[in-house]
Amino acid sequence: MIMKKLSILFLVSFVFFIHTSCNEWLDVRSKEEILQEDAFKQGGGYRSALVGIYRLLADQKLWGKELTWGFASAAGRNYSVSSLGNSAAYRAVMEGKGSTYERYIDAVLAGIWETGYNAIANCNNLLKNIETTDNSIFVFPWERDMIIAEARGIRALVHFELLRYFVAAPITGYKGVAIPYVRDYPELSPLYNTLDEVLEFIIEDLEFAREKLRYVDVDCLFEPNIMSYISTYLFQGIQNLLEDGNYGNGFGFFSKRVTRMNYWGATALLARVYSYKRDNAKAVEYIDELLDEWAVEGEGNFEFGWYQYDSNPNKIDGKRCPEPLLCFWNKNNMDNYKTVAGTNYMKMNTLNSLFGADINTDYRYIALYDQKNRDYRVWKEPNDPAYDITSYQTRTFMTHFSGLLPVIELPELYYIKCEYLAEQGLLNQAAETLKMVKDSRGIVSPIVADDYNSFMEILINDATRDFLTRGQTWHYLKKLNWPVIYDGKPVLMEVPEGYYVFPIPESETNFY
Repeated sequence: MIMKKLSILFLVSFVFFIHTSCNEWLDVRSKEEILQEDAFKQGGGYRSALVGIYRLLADQKLWGKELTWGFASAAGRNYSVSSLGNSAAYRAVMEGKGSTYERYIDAVLAGIWETGYNAIANCNNLLKNIETTDNSIFVFPWERDMIIAEARGIRALVHFELLRYFVAAPITGYKGVAIPYVRDYPELSPLYNTLDEVLEFIIEDLEFAREKLRYVDVDCLFEPNIMSYISTYLFQGIQNLLEDGNYGNGFGFFSKRVTRMNYWGATALLARVYSYKRDNAKAVEYIDELLDEWAVEGEGNFEFGWYQYDSNPNKIDGKRCPEPLLCFWNKNNMDNYKTVAGTNYMKMNTLNSLFGADINTDYRYIALYDQKNRDYRVWKEPNDPAYDITSYQTRTFMTHFSGLLPVIELPELYYIKCEYLAEQGLLNQAAETLKMVKDSRGIVSPIVADDYNSFMEILINDATRDFLTRGQTWHYLKKLNWPVIYDGKPVLMEVPEGYYVFPIPESETNFY
Protein backbone atom coordinates (compact mmCIF):
# COMPACT_ATOMS: atom_id res chain seq x y z
CA MET A 1 0.00 0.00 0.00
CA ILE A 2 2.84 2.37 0.77
CA MET A 3 4.24 2.02 -2.72
CA LYS A 4 0.95 3.05 -4.26
CA LYS A 5 0.52 6.00 -1.90
CA LEU A 6 3.93 7.32 -2.81
CA SER A 7 3.11 7.65 -6.47
CA ILE A 8 -0.16 9.45 -5.75
CA LEU A 9 1.09 11.89 -3.11
CA PHE A 10 4.47 12.55 -4.58
CA LEU A 11 3.78 15.71 -6.55
CA VAL A 12 2.39 17.45 -3.50
CA SER A 13 5.53 17.03 -1.43
CA PHE A 14 7.94 17.41 -4.32
CA VAL A 15 10.08 20.55 -4.09
CA PHE A 16 7.50 22.50 -2.10
CA PHE A 17 7.13 20.08 0.84
CA ILE A 18 3.40 20.60 1.15
CA HIS A 19 1.59 18.09 3.36
CA THR A 20 -2.10 17.64 2.68
CA SER A 21 -4.97 15.28 3.38
CA CYS A 22 -6.58 13.21 0.63
CA ASN A 23 -9.33 15.79 0.13
CA GLU A 24 -6.83 18.64 -0.04
CA TRP A 25 -4.85 16.62 -2.57
CA LEU A 26 -7.83 16.45 -4.87
CA ASP A 27 -8.31 20.20 -4.57
CA VAL A 28 -4.74 21.26 -5.32
CA ARG A 29 -3.45 18.60 -7.66
CA SER A 30 -3.77 20.57 -10.87
CA LYS A 31 -2.14 23.60 -9.23
CA GLU A 32 0.81 21.52 -8.03
CA GLU A 33 1.23 19.96 -11.45
CA ILE A 34 1.45 23.45 -12.95
CA LEU A 35 3.95 24.54 -10.28
CA GLN A 36 6.13 21.53 -11.00
CA GLU A 37 5.92 22.08 -14.75
CA ASP A 38 6.97 25.69 -14.32
CA ALA A 39 9.77 24.77 -11.90
CA PHE A 40 11.28 22.32 -14.35
CA LYS A 41 11.52 24.96 -17.04
CA GLN A 42 14.57 26.43 -15.33
CA GLY A 43 17.77 25.02 -13.88
CA GLY A 44 16.92 26.39 -10.46
CA GLY A 45 13.90 24.12 -10.33
CA TYR A 46 16.09 21.05 -10.64
CA ARG A 47 18.41 22.39 -7.98
CA SER A 48 15.47 22.86 -5.63
CA ALA A 49 14.20 19.37 -6.42
CA LEU A 50 17.57 17.83 -5.59
CA VAL A 51 17.87 19.82 -2.37
CA GLY A 52 14.41 18.57 -1.46
CA ILE A 53 15.58 14.98 -1.88
CA TYR A 54 18.49 15.62 0.48
CA ARG A 55 16.05 16.98 3.01
CA LEU A 56 14.14 13.71 2.83
CA LEU A 57 17.35 11.73 3.33
CA ALA A 58 18.10 13.78 6.45
CA ASP A 59 14.62 13.16 7.87
CA GLN A 60 14.51 11.44 11.25
CA LYS A 61 12.97 8.37 9.64
CA LEU A 62 16.16 7.93 7.61
CA TRP A 63 19.72 9.17 8.25
CA GLY A 64 18.53 11.96 10.54
CA LYS A 65 17.93 9.39 13.25
CA GLU A 66 16.86 5.82 12.54
CA LEU A 67 19.64 4.87 10.12
CA THR A 68 22.39 6.39 12.26
CA TRP A 69 22.10 6.95 16.03
CA GLY A 70 18.55 5.60 16.36
CA PHE A 71 17.12 2.23 15.39
CA ALA A 72 20.25 1.05 13.53
CA SER A 73 22.43 1.60 16.60
CA ALA A 74 19.93 -0.13 18.86
CA ALA A 75 19.90 -3.12 16.50
CA GLY A 76 23.71 -3.12 16.68
CA ARG A 77 23.38 -3.18 20.47
CA ASN A 78 25.33 0.04 20.86
CA TYR A 79 23.14 1.03 23.81
CA SER A 80 22.25 -0.64 27.07
CA VAL A 81 18.61 -1.68 27.32
CA SER A 82 18.26 0.12 30.63
CA SER A 83 19.23 3.43 29.01
CA LEU A 84 16.62 3.30 26.24
CA GLY A 85 13.86 4.80 28.36
CA ASN A 86 10.58 5.08 26.46
CA SER A 87 12.09 4.16 23.10
CA ALA A 88 9.83 1.13 22.76
CA ALA A 89 11.05 0.05 19.33
CA TYR A 90 14.67 0.21 20.43
CA ARG A 91 13.97 -1.78 23.59
CA ALA A 92 11.95 -4.25 21.57
CA VAL A 93 14.67 -4.91 19.02
CA MET A 94 17.10 -5.66 21.83
CA GLU A 95 14.71 -7.68 23.99
CA GLY A 96 12.75 -9.43 21.23
CA LYS A 97 9.51 -9.97 23.11
CA GLY A 98 6.81 -11.43 20.89
CA SER A 99 4.00 -9.16 19.81
CA THR A 100 5.60 -6.14 21.51
CA TYR A 101 8.62 -6.63 19.30
CA GLU A 102 6.52 -6.81 16.15
CA ARG A 103 4.24 -3.87 16.90
CA TYR A 104 6.82 -1.26 17.82
CA ILE A 105 9.48 -2.32 15.37
CA ASP A 106 7.02 -2.50 12.48
CA ALA A 107 6.16 1.18 13.03
CA VAL A 108 9.82 2.21 12.72
CA LEU A 109 10.43 -0.08 9.75
CA ALA A 110 7.33 1.28 8.00
CA GLY A 111 8.76 4.78 8.36
CA ILE A 112 12.08 3.69 6.90
CA TRP A 113 10.39 1.84 4.03
CA GLU A 114 7.90 4.59 3.18
CA THR A 115 10.31 7.52 3.45
CA GLY A 116 12.97 5.58 1.56
CA TYR A 117 10.70 4.85 -1.37
CA ASN A 118 9.41 8.41 -1.23
CA ALA A 119 12.98 9.64 -1.73
CA ILE A 120 13.39 7.15 -4.58
CA ALA A 121 10.18 8.41 -6.19
CA ASN A 122 11.49 11.97 -5.96
CA CYS A 123 14.69 10.87 -7.69
CA ASN A 124 12.75 9.14 -10.45
CA ASN A 125 10.47 12.10 -11.07
CA LEU A 126 13.47 14.42 -11.31
CA LEU A 127 15.20 12.01 -13.71
CA LYS A 128 12.10 11.63 -15.85
CA ASN A 129 11.78 15.40 -16.32
CA ILE A 130 15.45 16.16 -16.81
CA GLU A 131 15.81 13.54 -19.58
CA THR A 132 14.12 15.88 -22.07
CA THR A 133 15.57 19.10 -20.68
CA ASP A 134 17.89 21.17 -22.80
CA ASN A 135 21.31 21.78 -21.30
CA SER A 136 21.01 25.50 -22.02
CA ILE A 137 18.82 26.16 -18.93
CA PHE A 138 21.72 25.30 -16.61
CA VAL A 139 24.54 27.65 -15.61
CA PHE A 140 27.38 25.23 -16.30
CA PRO A 141 27.68 22.69 -19.13
CA TRP A 142 28.24 19.88 -16.62
CA GLU A 143 25.46 20.85 -14.18
CA ARG A 144 22.77 18.71 -15.82
CA ASP A 145 24.98 15.60 -15.67
CA MET A 146 25.84 16.36 -12.06
CA ILE A 147 22.17 16.47 -11.03
CA ILE A 148 21.40 13.26 -12.93
CA ALA A 149 24.39 11.51 -11.37
CA GLU A 150 23.49 12.58 -7.85
CA ALA A 151 19.89 11.44 -8.29
CA ARG A 152 20.93 8.04 -9.60
CA GLY A 153 23.54 7.66 -6.88
CA ILE A 154 20.95 8.47 -4.21
CA ARG A 155 18.49 6.05 -5.80
CA ALA A 156 21.10 3.30 -5.54
CA LEU A 157 22.04 4.19 -1.96
CA VAL A 158 18.46 4.14 -0.66
CA HIS A 159 17.64 0.86 -2.39
CA PHE A 160 20.79 -0.66 -0.90
CA GLU A 161 19.85 0.52 2.57
CA LEU A 162 16.39 -1.04 2.24
CA LEU A 163 17.93 -4.22 0.88
CA ARG A 164 20.24 -4.53 3.87
CA TYR A 165 17.37 -4.22 6.33
CA PHE A 166 14.74 -6.40 4.71
CA VAL A 167 16.54 -9.16 2.79
CA ALA A 168 18.97 -11.89 3.79
CA ALA A 169 22.62 -11.15 3.02
CA PRO A 170 24.30 -12.78 0.00
CA ILE A 171 26.67 -14.70 2.29
CA THR A 172 23.71 -16.85 3.37
CA GLY A 173 23.26 -18.08 -0.20
CA TYR A 174 19.85 -16.44 -0.56
CA LYS A 175 18.86 -15.94 -4.21
CA GLY A 176 15.15 -15.27 -3.97
CA VAL A 177 12.82 -12.29 -4.17
CA ALA A 178 14.08 -9.17 -2.46
CA ILE A 179 12.54 -5.69 -2.86
CA PRO A 180 11.30 -3.61 -5.80
CA TYR A 181 14.03 -1.64 -7.56
CA VAL A 182 11.97 1.28 -8.79
CA ARG A 183 13.39 3.20 -11.76
CA ASP A 184 10.25 4.73 -13.30
CA TYR A 185 7.83 7.44 -12.26
CA PRO A 186 4.99 7.04 -11.67
CA GLU A 187 5.20 3.35 -10.76
CA LEU A 188 1.87 2.31 -9.24
CA SER A 189 2.56 -1.41 -8.83
CA PRO A 190 6.30 -2.07 -8.87
CA LEU A 191 7.45 -5.64 -9.25
CA TYR A 192 9.71 -7.23 -6.68
CA ASN A 193 13.17 -8.06 -8.00
CA THR A 194 15.51 -10.82 -6.90
CA LEU A 195 18.48 -10.12 -4.66
CA ASP A 196 20.92 -10.47 -7.55
CA GLU A 197 18.86 -8.14 -9.75
CA VAL A 198 18.68 -5.44 -7.09
CA LEU A 199 22.44 -5.58 -6.52
CA GLU A 200 23.03 -5.36 -10.28
CA PHE A 201 20.82 -2.26 -10.56
CA ILE A 202 22.51 -0.66 -7.53
CA ILE A 203 25.95 -1.16 -9.05
CA GLU A 204 24.77 0.17 -12.43
CA ASP A 205 23.47 3.39 -10.86
CA LEU A 206 26.53 3.88 -8.67
CA GLU A 207 28.90 3.30 -11.57
CA PHE A 208 27.06 5.93 -13.58
CA ALA A 209 27.20 8.37 -10.67
CA ARG A 210 30.89 7.73 -10.06
CA GLU A 211 31.83 8.26 -13.71
CA LYS A 212 29.91 11.52 -14.12
CA LEU A 213 30.82 12.92 -10.71
CA ARG A 214 34.54 12.33 -11.15
CA TYR A 215 34.52 14.88 -13.96
CA VAL A 216 32.48 17.33 -11.87
CA ASP A 217 34.25 16.91 -8.54
CA VAL A 218 37.81 16.40 -9.79
CA ASP A 219 38.08 18.21 -13.13
CA CYS A 220 35.67 21.08 -12.51
CA LEU A 221 35.46 21.74 -8.78
CA PHE A 222 38.60 20.32 -7.23
CA GLU A 223 41.17 22.82 -6.00
CA PRO A 224 44.24 21.24 -4.34
CA ASN A 225 45.21 24.26 -2.29
CA ILE A 226 41.90 24.23 -0.41
CA MET A 227 42.08 20.51 0.42
CA SER A 228 42.88 21.13 4.04
CA TYR A 229 41.19 19.79 7.15
CA ILE A 230 38.14 22.03 7.16
CA SER A 231 37.84 22.66 3.45
CA THR A 232 37.89 19.01 2.41
CA TYR A 233 34.95 18.33 4.61
CA LEU A 234 32.74 21.34 4.24
CA PHE A 235 33.82 23.50 1.35
CA GLN A 236 35.02 21.22 -1.41
CA GLY A 237 34.21 22.82 -4.71
CA ILE A 238 34.46 26.53 -3.93
CA GLN A 239 37.12 27.46 -6.43
CA ASN A 240 36.16 30.24 -8.82
CA LEU A 241 33.45 28.89 -11.06
CA LEU A 242 33.16 31.93 -13.25
CA GLU A 243 35.90 33.69 -15.19
CA ASP A 244 35.32 36.98 -13.41
CA GLY A 245 36.08 35.36 -10.07
CA ASN A 246 32.48 35.39 -8.83
CA TYR A 247 30.64 32.30 -7.75
CA GLY A 248 27.25 33.30 -9.03
CA ASN A 249 23.89 32.68 -7.41
CA GLY A 250 24.45 28.95 -7.32
CA PHE A 251 27.51 29.10 -5.08
CA GLY A 252 25.86 27.25 -2.21
CA PHE A 253 24.58 24.54 -4.52
CA PHE A 254 28.08 23.71 -5.75
CA SER A 255 29.84 23.77 -2.39
CA LYS A 256 29.96 21.29 0.50
CA ARG A 257 30.33 18.35 -1.86
CA VAL A 258 31.12 15.83 0.86
CA THR A 259 27.66 16.43 2.29
CA ARG A 260 26.20 15.43 -1.06
CA MET A 261 26.48 12.40 -3.32
CA ASN A 262 29.97 12.91 -4.72
CA TYR A 263 32.66 11.03 -6.63
CA TRP A 264 34.49 9.84 -3.53
CA GLY A 265 31.29 8.75 -1.79
CA ALA A 266 30.00 6.89 -4.85
CA THR A 267 33.33 5.08 -5.17
CA ALA A 268 33.30 4.12 -1.48
CA LEU A 269 29.70 2.92 -1.75
CA LEU A 270 30.67 0.65 -4.65
CA ALA A 271 33.31 -0.88 -2.40
CA ARG A 272 30.68 -1.40 0.30
CA VAL A 273 28.26 -3.03 -2.15
CA TYR A 274 30.86 -5.40 -3.60
CA SER A 275 31.99 -6.35 -0.11
CA TYR A 276 28.36 -7.04 0.79
CA LYS A 277 28.24 -9.33 -2.27
CA ARG A 278 31.38 -10.99 -0.80
CA ASP A 279 33.51 -9.91 -3.73
CA ASN A 280 36.20 -8.17 -1.70
CA ALA A 281 38.70 -8.40 -4.55
CA LYS A 282 36.51 -6.07 -6.63
CA ALA A 283 35.80 -3.89 -3.60
CA VAL A 284 39.52 -3.37 -3.02
CA GLU A 285 39.95 -2.03 -6.56
CA TYR A 286 37.78 0.93 -5.62
CA ILE A 287 39.34 1.21 -2.18
CA ASP A 288 42.89 1.33 -3.49
CA GLU A 289 41.95 4.09 -5.88
CA LEU A 290 40.65 6.19 -3.01
CA LEU A 291 43.48 5.38 -0.64
CA ASP A 292 46.31 5.70 -3.16
CA GLU A 293 45.06 8.74 -5.02
CA TRP A 294 43.15 10.72 -2.43
CA ALA A 295 43.70 9.61 1.15
CA VAL A 296 46.52 10.45 3.54
CA GLU A 297 49.45 10.75 1.11
CA GLY A 298 47.40 11.47 -1.98
CA GLU A 299 46.13 14.63 -3.64
CA GLY A 300 43.46 15.26 -1.05
CA ASN A 301 43.31 15.07 2.71
CA PHE A 302 40.73 12.38 3.31
CA GLU A 303 42.51 11.03 6.34
CA PHE A 304 42.13 10.29 9.99
CA GLY A 305 41.03 13.60 11.42
CA TRP A 306 41.74 16.19 14.07
CA TYR A 307 39.77 14.67 16.91
CA GLN A 308 42.43 13.51 19.36
CA TYR A 309 41.97 13.95 23.08
CA ASP A 310 41.84 17.50 24.40
CA SER A 311 41.51 18.65 27.99
CA ASN A 312 38.54 20.69 26.84
CA PRO A 313 35.86 18.16 25.79
CA ASN A 314 34.14 20.87 23.76
CA LYS A 315 37.02 20.68 21.31
CA ILE A 316 36.56 16.99 20.55
CA ASP A 317 35.13 16.46 17.09
CA GLY A 318 32.72 13.54 17.40
CA LYS A 319 32.27 13.39 13.62
CA ARG A 320 36.02 12.76 13.16
CA CYS A 321 36.53 15.00 10.18
CA PRO A 322 37.77 14.54 7.54
CA GLU A 323 37.14 10.78 7.65
CA PRO A 324 33.61 10.87 6.19
CA LEU A 325 33.43 10.42 2.42
CA LEU A 326 29.67 11.00 2.22
CA CYS A 327 27.36 12.68 4.73
CA PHE A 328 23.95 14.24 4.87
CA TRP A 329 22.98 17.25 6.96
CA ASN A 330 20.26 18.10 9.45
CA LYS A 331 20.79 21.34 11.35
CA ASN A 332 18.42 20.11 14.09
CA ASN A 333 20.33 16.89 14.62
CA MET A 334 21.61 17.70 18.10
CA ASP A 335 18.23 18.98 19.25
CA ASN A 336 16.56 15.84 17.89
CA TYR A 337 19.05 13.70 19.76
CA LYS A 338 18.54 15.62 23.00
CA THR A 339 14.77 15.22 22.69
CA VAL A 340 15.17 11.44 22.62
CA ALA A 341 18.15 11.02 24.93
CA GLY A 342 17.59 13.77 27.47
CA THR A 343 20.29 13.54 30.14
CA ASN A 344 19.85 9.90 31.12
CA TYR A 345 19.14 7.84 28.01
CA MET A 346 20.85 6.49 24.89
CA LYS A 347 23.98 5.52 26.80
CA MET A 348 26.32 2.93 25.39
CA ASN A 349 26.92 -0.44 26.97
CA THR A 350 29.76 -0.69 29.45
CA LEU A 351 32.78 -0.38 27.24
CA ASN A 352 35.58 -1.85 29.35
CA SER A 353 35.20 -5.33 27.90
CA LEU A 354 35.01 -4.01 24.33
CA PHE A 355 38.16 -1.87 24.62
CA GLY A 356 40.04 -4.31 26.84
CA ALA A 357 43.76 -3.59 27.21
CA ASP A 358 43.45 -0.43 25.10
CA ILE A 359 41.40 1.61 27.56
CA ASN A 360 44.43 3.67 28.54
CA THR A 361 45.43 4.62 24.99
CA ASP A 362 42.46 4.34 22.61
CA TYR A 363 41.22 7.91 22.29
CA ARG A 364 37.72 6.64 21.54
CA TYR A 365 37.47 5.25 25.05
CA ILE A 366 39.41 8.07 26.70
CA ALA A 367 37.63 11.02 25.14
CA LEU A 368 35.27 10.46 22.25
CA TYR A 369 32.81 8.31 24.16
CA ASP A 370 32.86 10.61 27.17
CA GLN A 371 34.33 8.35 29.81
CA LYS A 372 35.30 11.49 31.72
CA ASN A 373 31.70 12.24 32.69
CA ARG A 374 30.66 8.58 32.61
CA ASP A 375 28.01 9.39 30.03
CA TYR A 376 29.29 6.76 27.59
CA ARG A 377 27.91 8.85 24.75
CA VAL A 378 29.55 10.10 21.60
CA TRP A 379 27.19 13.00 20.94
CA LYS A 380 28.62 16.17 22.40
CA GLU A 381 27.88 19.86 22.48
CA PRO A 382 29.32 22.76 24.50
CA ASN A 383 27.99 22.99 28.03
CA ASP A 384 27.84 26.72 27.45
CA PRO A 385 27.38 27.94 23.85
CA ALA A 386 29.67 30.88 24.62
CA TYR A 387 32.41 28.69 26.09
CA ASP A 388 35.80 29.42 24.55
CA ILE A 389 34.02 31.12 21.69
CA THR A 390 37.29 32.78 20.72
CA SER A 391 38.65 29.36 19.79
CA TYR A 392 38.40 28.90 16.03
CA GLN A 393 38.56 25.13 16.49
CA THR A 394 35.69 25.05 18.98
CA ARG A 395 33.49 27.35 16.90
CA THR A 396 34.10 25.23 13.80
CA PHE A 397 33.33 21.90 15.46
CA MET A 398 30.17 23.00 17.16
CA THR A 399 28.82 25.28 14.45
CA HIS A 400 29.41 23.06 11.45
CA PHE A 401 29.72 19.45 12.55
CA SER A 402 26.83 18.72 14.93
CA GLY A 403 24.38 18.48 12.03
CA LEU A 404 26.46 16.02 9.99
CA LEU A 405 25.04 12.54 9.39
CA PRO A 406 27.81 10.13 8.34
CA VAL A 407 26.87 7.66 5.58
CA ILE A 408 30.24 6.07 4.78
CA GLU A 409 33.64 6.84 6.30
CA LEU A 410 37.29 6.12 5.69
CA PRO A 411 37.82 3.41 8.37
CA GLU A 412 35.26 1.12 6.71
CA LEU A 413 37.44 1.01 3.60
CA TYR A 414 40.40 -0.15 5.65
CA TYR A 415 38.25 -2.81 7.32
CA ILE A 416 37.10 -4.18 3.96
CA LYS A 417 40.67 -4.28 2.70
CA CYS A 418 41.66 -6.12 5.87
CA GLU A 419 38.96 -8.70 5.20
CA TYR A 420 40.28 -9.27 1.69
CA LEU A 421 43.89 -9.67 2.79
CA ALA A 422 42.87 -12.07 5.54
CA GLU A 423 40.81 -14.10 3.07
CA GLN A 424 43.92 -14.43 0.92
CA GLY A 425 45.93 -15.69 3.88
CA LEU A 426 48.00 -12.49 3.98
CA LEU A 427 47.64 -12.01 7.72
CA ASN A 428 50.73 -9.85 8.12
CA GLN A 429 49.51 -7.42 5.46
CA ALA A 430 46.04 -7.47 6.96
CA ALA A 431 47.49 -6.63 10.37
CA GLU A 432 49.54 -3.77 8.90
CA THR A 433 46.45 -2.34 7.23
CA LEU A 434 44.42 -2.56 10.44
CA LYS A 435 47.32 -0.98 12.32
CA MET A 436 46.83 2.20 10.28
CA VAL A 437 43.38 2.58 11.85
CA LYS A 438 44.57 1.60 15.31
CA ASP A 439 47.55 3.96 15.14
CA SER A 440 45.18 6.82 14.40
CA ARG A 441 43.22 5.91 17.54
CA GLY A 442 46.30 5.88 19.75
CA ILE A 443 46.47 2.10 20.15
CA VAL A 444 49.93 0.71 20.79
CA SER A 445 49.18 -2.94 21.57
CA PRO A 446 50.34 -5.33 18.80
CA ILE A 447 47.92 -7.24 16.57
CA VAL A 448 48.49 -10.93 17.18
CA ALA A 449 46.52 -13.34 14.99
CA ASP A 450 47.47 -16.90 13.98
CA ASP A 451 44.67 -17.56 11.51
CA TYR A 452 41.74 -16.01 9.68
CA ASN A 453 39.22 -16.42 12.49
CA SER A 454 41.45 -14.93 15.19
CA PHE A 455 42.24 -11.96 12.95
CA MET A 456 38.58 -11.41 12.13
CA GLU A 457 37.77 -11.32 15.84
CA ILE A 458 40.28 -8.50 16.27
CA LEU A 459 38.97 -6.72 13.18
CA ILE A 460 35.34 -6.92 14.26
CA ASN A 461 36.26 -5.70 17.73
CA ASP A 462 37.84 -2.58 16.26
CA ALA A 463 35.02 -2.03 13.77
CA THR A 464 32.51 -2.24 16.62
CA ARG A 465 34.45 0.44 18.50
CA ASP A 466 34.48 2.68 15.46
CA PHE A 467 30.85 2.19 14.42
CA LEU A 468 29.33 2.95 17.83
CA THR A 469 26.24 5.18 17.36
CA ARG A 470 26.99 5.59 13.63
CA GLY A 471 24.51 2.93 12.51
CA GLN A 472 26.91 0.48 10.86
CA THR A 473 27.55 -2.22 13.49
CA TRP A 474 24.52 -4.37 12.65
CA HIS A 475 25.10 -4.04 8.90
CA TYR A 476 28.76 -5.00 9.17
CA LEU A 477 28.02 -8.11 11.21
CA LYS A 478 25.12 -9.04 8.94
CA LYS A 479 27.38 -8.87 5.88
CA LEU A 480 29.60 -11.50 7.51
CA ASN A 481 26.70 -13.43 9.07
CA TRP A 482 28.77 -13.17 12.24
CA PRO A 483 27.45 -15.43 15.02
CA VAL A 484 28.19 -13.19 18.02
CA ILE A 485 27.76 -9.54 18.91
CA TYR A 486 29.10 -7.28 21.65
CA ASP A 487 26.44 -6.85 24.31
CA GLY A 488 28.22 -4.93 27.04
CA LYS A 489 29.49 -8.10 28.68
CA PRO A 490 32.85 -9.90 28.65
CA VAL A 491 31.23 -12.88 26.91
CA LEU A 492 29.79 -11.98 23.51
CA MET A 493 26.10 -12.61 22.91
CA GLU A 494 25.10 -15.30 20.43
CA VAL A 495 23.07 -13.73 17.64
CA PRO A 496 19.49 -15.04 17.69
CA GLU A 497 18.17 -16.80 14.61
CA GLY A 498 16.65 -14.33 12.16
CA TYR A 499 18.29 -11.32 13.84
CA TYR A 500 19.87 -10.11 10.61
CA VAL A 501 16.64 -9.75 8.62
CA PHE A 502 13.70 -7.53 9.49
CA PRO A 503 10.25 -8.25 8.05
CA ILE A 504 8.93 -5.98 5.33
CA PRO A 505 6.38 -3.67 7.03
CA GLU A 506 2.91 -5.07 7.49
CA SER A 507 1.30 -2.17 5.63
CA GLU A 508 3.24 -3.19 2.50
CA THR A 509 2.75 -6.95 2.74
CA ASN A 510 -0.97 -6.57 3.41
CA PHE A 511 -1.38 -4.78 0.11
CA TYR A 512 0.39 -7.47 -1.85
